[in-house]
Amino acid sequence: MQLLTFSKQYKIYKITYVVTFLFAILSPHILYGQNEHFASIDSLVNLDYQFLLKKYDTFIKSHPQKAEPFARAILIKIKKGNDANNTAKAYRLIARTHEGNPSQFIKYIDSAIVYSKHTNNKYFPTSLYVNKGVFYENRGFFNKALDSYIKGLSSAQNKNDKDYEMIIKHNIAILKRNLGKYKEAKSLFKECLIYEKNKLRNSGKDSIGYLTTLAELTATYRDNKEIDSAYQLNAKGIKMSKGKPNHYLFKLNEGIIQYYRKEYDDAIITLSITLQGFLSPENEFYDQSYNVIDTYLFLGKSHAALSENEISISYYKKIDSLTKKTNYLVPEIRSAYIGIIDHYKSQGDQKNQLHYINRLLSNDSILNQRFRKLNNKLIKDYDTPILLSEKEKIIVELSNKKKQSYYGLLLLATTTLIITTLLIFNYKKKKQYRIRFEELMKEKLVVEKNIHSNKSNSIGIAEDVVQKILHGLDNFEKNKDFLKPSITSGILATKLNTNSKYLTTVIKYYRKKRFLPYINDLRIEYIIEQLKIEPKLQKYTIKALAKEAGFNSTEVFSTSFFKKTGIYPSYFIKQLQLRNNQSFTSEF
Repeated sequence: MQLLTFSKQYKIYKITYVVTFLFAILSPHILYGQNEHFASIDSLVNLDYQFLLKKYDTFIKSHPQKAEPFARAILIKIKKGNDANNTAKAYRLIARTHEGNPSQFIKYIDSAIVYSKHTNNKYFPTSLYVNKGVFYENRGFFNKALDSYIKGLSSAQNKNDKDYEMIIKHNIAILKRNLGKYKEAKSLFKECLIYEKNKLRNSGKDSIGYLTTLAELTATYRDNKEIDSAYQLNAKGIKMSKGKPNHYLFKLNEGIIQYYRKEYDDAIITLSITLQGFLSPENEFYDQSYNVIDTYLFLGKSHAALSENEISISYYKKIDSLTKKTNYLVPEIRSAYIGIIDHYKSQGDQKNQLHYINRLLSNDSILNQRFRKLNNKLIKDYDTPILLSEKEKIIVELSNKKKQSYYGLLLLATTTLIITTLLIFNYKKKKQYRIRFEELMKEKLVVEKNIHSNKSNSIGIAEDVVQKILHGLDNFEKNKDFLKPSITSGILATKLNTNSKYLTTVIKYYRKKRFLPYINDLRIEYIIEQLKIEPKLQKYTIKALAKEAGFNSTEVFSTSFFKKTGIYPSYFIKQLQLRNNQSFTSEF
């Protein structure tokens, strides 16, 4: 499901710029007060900033209504000094006490924006537009969220604030993903990821931003059913995020990937752990409704796949309750309502069936309106201005070229040199490809095996168990079971009556590979031999060949083919076809 929060991807910025930075100037050292209640705001105004801020911070999470008087007292004290910067911060403090009341929250955050425009604060009004956008986004008002993000993006670019620019682009990428614009979403996420990676490398700061961006990119591949690519990215994230709060984002991805791979029992275990993590007080930045909805949805789907319908329906109903509470709606939850309606239809319960049909129709109507407006606004206010900006840049560049025509010869010489270099490089590359192609045509690829079976004790597994696994692997390879796209170490281990750890250890020692490269190499070896002997396969598209070899992703197939052979499948097929044509011509 879509993950739509500012804090989720950039927790470090939310902490620094939305909370801590807010208090940094006003309260370097906050002391505890003695009294819990006061008669009026007038009496609070006489107290110092430090005490008021401490009391505000004490109540804001658990009892925001009790925090409001302290925020108002701070505002009154600050206004006496005519300080626009701190006035904006005080209005934001008040806005936070009204997060349960949309109209009041927007009223006060808009007041903060007005005052922030009269300050020299680097993060104003950008951070306030982000606050406003996230508020709308968390409640499913994506069109209004985009409007705030676009204003925030303009502010960030004017102030050369790259951090907030990437934060906003990240959130816009999620909106694009909601609309199914996966290619555009991936492009934006990758831009953010490169920025985060470079910043991490240069400063050595916390990797929260990088990891959460990685989780979002993984979710985009996952939503686009590019499961192999999602699996590879998520494996990296799982490893890097251990001990960090956003570890559960990768656990959520892991559980959903397991569902798509039909590992339903594993998916239920993983998603149950994920749900506990999201609902834990320690993970307040990652327990937003969309994360929980995603978890409920795929817990329900997994139980349904195991025919555990009552449990499945209970999770679907939790989604309905959460959408009522938060007003957060995305297209994916539609399947939950369909599941509930079908359930009551099978039981002949027309009353409940009608109730959830009405709920679905109502949600569909809201979704259609929201997403139609969002799509129009994305095109009009975000995509089109970018295209127009690029157009202006091209026009300016062409104009400059005319004015500076005397650089033409130098440009021509440079271009000629570059082209010549590329031609030489291309020639060498093609030569290497031809050599590798001829080698592939002469040799028959076989799985590399370690024949020293007497050394099995060195891997800590009993000899009879090793031989049993090896025998099973021989049959697995002989029967070409690796062509099944859903094969995993867990599934294969079960088939061989062993466990995943033993299986992967034996494969690593005797096949000299990890499990995934072992499977992928078997598939590549198979498809190469088939292409040699089956001319009809040479007419297949790369996507069709990938499927024929057991791959779910064309990208993973091409990458695996190149790693194994040193050439790409398209080149290999082209050379096969040329060779066949030459043979046909020579016969006549």
